[in-house]
Amino acid sequence: MVVDDHLLLRILLNDEPASLRPTGARVLTTGLWYHRLSRALCNRTVAGTLSRRLGRADPSIGAAAVRAVTALPETIGLLSLRDLAWPMARLLDDDVRLNLISLEALAAAEHEDAELCLATADENPQLLAAAGARSRPVRLVRD
Repeated sequence: MVVDDHLLLRILLNDEPASLRPTGARVLTTGLWYHRLSRALCNRTVAGTLSRRLGRADPSIGAAAVRAVTALPETIGLLSLRDLAWPMARLLDDDVRLNLISLEALAAAEHEDAELCLATADENPQLLAAAGARSRPVRLVRD
């Protein structure tokens, strides 16, 4: 399964939604989602859904989040553009029109033959539509 930055943080903080991962499922994320999570933790001027939530959290949770993200465990697969650049280009050639972060996510899910999991806060109608049109399993997870 390929998870977005919201779900990745929940996994890293041992707050994984019970319905997220079937037993034995491998968890992957993309470089851009990992970057977006890192940026939300590092830069106080970033104003997104995730950074707003973290800004309201107890400082100990913020510190735990930074530790978890900067020491991403080996159990979380991090997909490289080395592997995804060509699949992303093929998506564009197939007339899939998404922003870069969504394009990478869809390419990752297709490349790994994985389900794409998005937190409800990260609901993205264009990505959901593109995944559906390509018969790629996608699931919104309550965050």
